Amino acid sequence: MADAEQPSCEVLIIGGGPAGFTAALYAARAGLKTVVISPGELTGMMARAPKVENFPGQTGALAGREILAKIRQQALTAGAEHVQEAVSAAYLDNAPPFMVAAGRELYTAQALIIASGAMGRAEKVPGEEQFEGRGVARCVACDGPLFKGQPVLVVGEDEHAAEEALALAGLASSVTLVAPTARLPLEGALQEALRSCPKVTIATGLRLTEIVGDEAVTGAVFTTPRGEKRTLQATGIFIYLRGAAPATDFLQGALERDEHGYLLTDELMQTSLPGVFAAGDVRSKQVRQMVVAAAEGAIAALAAERFLRRTPSVRWDRGVASG
Repeated sequence: MADAEQPSCEVLIIGGGPAGFTAALYAARAGLKTVVISPGELTGMMARAPKVENFPGQTGALAGREILAKIRQQALTAGAEHVQEAVSAAYLDNAPPFMVAAGRELYTAQALIIASGAMGRAEKVPGEEQFEGRGVARCVACDGPLFKGQPVLVVGEDEHAAEEALALAGLASSVTLVAPTARLPLEGALQEALRSCPKVTIATGLRLTEIVGDEAVTGAVFTTPRGEKRTLQATGIFIYLRGAAPATDFLQGALERDEHGYLLTDELMQTSLPGVFAAGDVRSKQVRQMVVAAAEGAIAALAAERFLRRTPSVRWDRGVASG
């Protein structure tokens, strides 16, 4: 049993996309104590979409993050809590309460909804595993103080990477934010905060190819668009790169997956472990659309409510009546 001082809830949702926030909306409206954990305020493929024209209820094209922000606000208004941290591990142990490590906290929950999407990295670069814990890091809240007064690299291009770079600027001697893309797809205020921070340098168009060092990290090798090698010196490297693989590393192989690594579920989004549900692009399926992810989030929340309250079927009226 988890320590009483650990943050606890009835439904814990991992992922801040349309599946995660819709699940939070339905779970909170059901009167369940609901917590969403995601690396940033708005994350996933929908947050990156520059123009969305096929999401129900629109009268014109909108940026994906504008739509997602409204779904998030609905969930928060309904009573859900949003914790902006990266999940490092989930300890499922066959039965609730389930435990999830995020930042410096260990959260406990009676039901878990995995909505972490499919932006995980399929492969690591040479040196990444070798120097894990010896200069390679993934959480500023956890590991940032270890690099106080030292030069560090932050590798990534999204909101999470940018925010972590700014947080590190208060600890490290210098921070270089390295993005594989030619530009950072960030909203204006965050761009300006980066550019106005004297300790942060932005380097774009560099793809991470190797992490180097002796006993610990001394730097990293990057490749330019022209194929040229460039080495940046640092004692720490915080990696926030995204890919196109299902983001399930934190589950430590606890749930059944298909041959491509996507989580297997039944019609009610139930995974191979009772009380653990999956929704959105992390789930094994053929159709991957934002509206489908949102629908699956709703189903997962209703199924979680049934699981927690031991009712024979899901509530059919949750969309029209609160409580």
